[in-house]
Amino acid sequence: MTYKFKIVLLLLVFTLFSVSLLPAENLKKIAQTGMKWLSIPIGSRGSAMGGAYTAMANDVSSIWWNPAGIAWTEGGHVFLTQTKWIADINVNAAALTYQYKNWGVIGLSFTSADWGTLHGTQLANNPQGYEETGDFSPTNWALGLSYARKISDAFALGGNVKYLYEKLGAGNEGDMDTQYSQFIAKMNLVAFDIGTYYYTGFKDLRFAMSFQNFSAEKKYRAEHFPLPLTFKFGMAMDVAKFLLDESNHAVTLSVDAIHPRDFSERLHFGMEYSFKNLVFLRGGYKTNYDEEDVSFGAGLHYGLSGLAFSLDYSYVQFQNFDAVQMFSFDFNF
Repeated sequence: MTYKFKIVLLLLVFTLFSVSLLPAENLKKIAQTGMKWLSIPIGSRGSAMGGAYTAMANDVSSIWWNPAGIAWTEGGHVFLTQTKWIADINVNAAALTYQYKNWGVIGLSFTSADWGTLHGTQLANNPQGYEETGDFSPTNWALGLSYARKISDAFALGGNVKYLYEKLGAGNEGDMDTQYSQFIAKMNLVAFDIGTYYYTGFKDLRFAMSFQNFSAEKKYRAEHFPLPLTFKFGMAMDVAKFLLDESNHAVTLSVDAIHPRDFSERLHFGMEYSFKNLVFLRGGYKTNYDEEDVSFGAGLHYGLSGLAFSLDYSYVQFQNFDAVQMFSFDFNF
């Protein structure tokens, strides 16, 4: 047992300090990316675990966390999720995956962000210094094609190709002393995600990595900007199997080291307890965030006659905003 604990301790220390090995320049990289809505978490299970989901992802929601994770799904799945984000922003997502023999798993996903109705203004030569331009409703959506395959019983590789579209509405540009000209603020581009998943063979200890939102910089009217490129390294392990060789109960701990393009490095911690793979309780904690920290949630999984469904809920706490609630549904056929 002492030898096993030494191995786990060494791996944990390596993970906790892996952030320090990543590039540390420009630690306060604020407002350096566009389409920031791509960073909003999708899926209740991963959100409830504080986003420490890179090495936990083994369901359809893996498409948005680590696409290699869908390689562990079986049969066909229909996944639906809704996120009531801060500032009355609603994010809806859906995915369909199917495993075909030994060829791997293919998936199709759609994500949309509803910003509601916003009130527009622009600079003007009047006592107020501005004039109203009317209401507008921004549009953001992403259409993705995913593929993942088990290279062996221990290793999986997967990726996404995403078509992204953004329309922020119409506006006027020019100088206040000259005539304004109208423009439509919209753009589209293609982005990629890639992920890996590896079971070490020691109990169910696993490692995973993902590289999200890789794309060429896009010129948006006057300036070029990148997407919120993010590198993640995670590990997870069921400590109930490690300590007690338990089968009815599972207590999985996970940790992610996050290297985002537009902020300094972060650590995410998560925990999931399950009883007979039927009832789930989850919790998580994030470091180095201005607003987020604690999250928790629950889930229910039930199967009958070759069919199964999962219902998950998460609650994410914010410092200065109302808490965020998410619901997810997964139907397996």
